[in-house]
Amino acid sequence: MTREQARALYVAGGFPIGVDGRSPTNRCGRPASPKITFVDINGDRRREALFIDISNCYKPDGRWYAVVTQDADGRWRRVIDGLGSIQANGKIVNGWFAFNVTSAGKTRTMTYNGRAYVPAGTAPLPPAGNAAKLPPPTVSNQPQTMAAPVAPNSAQRDAAIFQAAGLKRIRGQWESGCNDPSSGSIYEPGRIDQVKDLNGDGRPEAIVIEGGSLCYGNTGEAFWLVSQQANGSWKLLYNSVGIAEFLTTKGVGGWPDISIGGPGFCFPVVRWNGSAYVQNRFAYEGKPCRRPAP
Repeated sequence: MTREQARALYVAGGFPIGVDGRSPTNRCGRPASPKITFVDINGDRRREALFIDISNCYKPDGRWYAVVTQDADGRWRRVIDGLGSIQANGKIVNGWFAFNVTSAGKTRTMTYNGRAYVPAGTAPLPPAGNAAKLPPPTVSNQPQTMAAPVAPNSAQRDAAIFQAAGLKRIRGQWESGCNDPSSGSIYEPGRIDQVKDLNGDGRPEAIVIEGGSLCYGNTGEAFWLVSQQANGSWKLLYNSVGIAEFLTTKGVGGWPDISIGGPGFCFPVVRWNGSAYVQNRFAYEGKPCRRPAP
């Protein structure tokens, strides 16, 4: 994510950048450091951003939430915000997770109506012009998670990839053990994000990703890099919380460096040393950076 993309994300979430040109500000005009969790809540394979900000300026709960989605043109759009706390309730309505929002001791259920989140029971918006029609509303009485997209290649190969990453088949989907349906937290089951030859040896590598706030906090995602061996088996090379970006710089044997993205403006970069991916540097938009002290 570039600096301008990050700026647009914060602004869409309701945190405009202050006069210093760098720091987001909250509804009270004060500097803010909202936690951001990235997770796909509608199954379109574009992750939404959930903002949680804590400040004594938010009366009476001291908390503010917002969810923004990225449209097909790449622009971020806010679909819900408010005082208090927000939690997925396990139901899916119109293809989007429903939320319970709580403020001042009162809880309401909010569902997506085609444009934004509204109180449960509100009719969905009609399609505009020639836009595609919304699917009919569906409400499940049981907690659900979105099924992992079906990969185009053989189920046998995909199973070998997931197993090499350490995921197991649970409830009909591949999980690492970070899904607790009873917690109400947002969760995206493991899926194969891409399969390609990264080091030019003629054998493919695969990237497995899993999303959720229970294990991955405000980053919202983890990835596993597995590689096919000469005998056809798959081997885990690297695993980390964060969003993998393969860079043009390379380590031993032509393996690309990996930038591990997340909230903020300075990311760790790992490099292959011949036997493992190890910490190499911190960088942002290709330039060295220094992470602030915790």
